[in-house]
Amino acid sequence: MKKFSIRSKWIMFFCIGLLTFFLSGYILRGIHPPESIYLMLLVYWVLFGTGILVCKNRSSVFVAKAFIISFMALLLISAGFFVWSAYSHMNSTTIDADLLETIPEEFVVVTEEELNEYPSLKEAIATLSYVKADPDEWMQTIEFLDSKGSHVIKVGDAYYQVVFSTA
Repeated sequence: MKKFSIRSKWIMFFCIGLLTFFLSGYILRGIHPPESIYLMLLVYWVLFGTGILVCKNRSSVFVAKAFIISFMALLLISAGFFVWSAYSHMNSTTIDADLLETIPEEFVVVTEEELNEYPSLKEAIATLSYVKADPDEWMQTIEFLDSKGSHVIKVGDAYYQVVFSTA
């Protein structure tokens, strides 16, 4: 049987770390934390053990280095994925305006001129559905309605409940 060079062994263990992340994502669809983390570690140990068996090098120094390389690859790709997810979550902001059937006790009047300054709010009122908003405009709209004193607004003769959400 062909012997692996030490460099190819380290590359193999780096790939084991990466493969663990992607394989776990495929196998563990629909399973939520903390069970998914335990099962991901189980997948990792199976792949790591298989890698050690394939390399046929059982010295403690080799096993420790292989563990560090593969586990760091797993941690780096996991951290990168969660950073990207947090970034996507922060930029996923929506505004919704629900038409109210009755006249609410507390509301604020928003004029057409004020509404023109907040295009996402204007679109949400026009479509009566969720509208994706730029995070800066989303925050400015929240601050505008907070300064007015209510998220229940009157535009023209209609009353709307304005809801802000993130993904």
